[in-house]
Amino acid sequence: MLNLTPNGLKAGENVISQILRFIIASVEIGVMFVVLTLVLIASKFAAYVAALAICFLGLVAAVTGRRVPRLRGRIKGISVFIVAGVFAFIAWQAHHIEQRETRWAELRKTAPDTYLEELQAIDQDRWLEELSELRPERYAEETERREAELQAQREAEAAETALSADAEVAVQVVTEAPASATAQRLIASSDDLDENRAVFGRVANELVTNGTCTEAEFIANGGWLRSTTFEPRPVYFMYCGGSTVADRLYLDAATGKVFRGTDGLEISRPDGNGSEQAVERLAQCENHEAEAYVMIKADVRRVLIAPSTARFPWRFDAGTGHLGDCLYRVNGHFDAQNGFGAMLRSTFTGTIRYFPQSGSWQTQSLSIN
Repeated sequence: MLNLTPNGLKAGENVISQILRFIIASVEIGVMFVVLTLVLIASKFAAYVAALAICFLGLVAAVTGRRVPRLRGRIKGISVFIVAGVFAFIAWQAHHIEQRETRWAELRKTAPDTYLEELQAIDQDRWLEELSELRPERYAEETERREAELQAQREAEAAETALSADAEVAVQVVTEAPASATAQRLIASSDDLDENRAVFGRVANELVTNGTCTEAEFIANGGWLRSTTFEPRPVYFMYCGGSTVADRLYLDAATGKVFRGTDGLEISRPDGNGSEQAVERLAQCENHEAEAYVMIKADVRRVLIAPSTARFPWRFDAGTGHLGDCLYRVNGHFDAQNGFGAMLRSTFTGTIRYFPQSGSWQTQSLSIN
């Protein structure tokens, strides 16, 4: 219900009056801003002086509460003080830039070197552009210097990546040295040892590690013996789990494949239809998991924010292996700093192809989580 008593009517009139005063004050401040903007367009220094004067009047009204022309009350005085103060700052900056540009325009004609020196400290891009026009020789030298710095930075990053990769390979070699020494002892009496030392040692170590064979069986067998059953393929055998023919474990030295009995009799047998080339390519493509891991880590570093902080374990994660046709899947993890400097652990998986002819590698896909 409406309050129609004298006091109620008076209170309503006061509320309406306050709303009207607020609207009028807002309009007046808006008009003041528009007027100052027009003055700024005409003269930046005049706009600065005018805004500073209005700012002073607003401060007086805000502090004393006294009536100043067009200003009544502290709230309006504070509003005017803030608006005029901001505008005064803007006008002063614009006036300062205008003066500087006028001075630079004069220096560009009378003292180009001084002009370029001052400009270099404030705006590198503009300085380089002006340098190309005013001093072409210095511009060429500066461009060459920047390119040299960029090239040096790239070479340093490449050297750091290579050094890190070499260190990791060295750690891996040292870590695997005991296992390698054990494997060499197991295959010491093998046939054709000089030609197949690497594959003999690797497979022997794997068979002992996974429990398929024992060290005693390798020593008793005398290592890998040449098989005549699979001639002319370079297939060797040993006895694992017994001394019968069924206990023979065969190794194809060309491919690194291990099989029981005659399971591999027809596998990769030369037939005159290109299978010999297939066997040779397969032998060249396999057993490069460690090298694939080292090579793909370089590509992982290239996409990191702080590649120099990346720390990889010496060995790849489970699931790494040869997919066929010289294509390897590599899984791994690493610790590296993010954009805020915190060390975080991430995982990666990717595929990388080996090219036996050139001994080179090319990453096919890479995903980092």
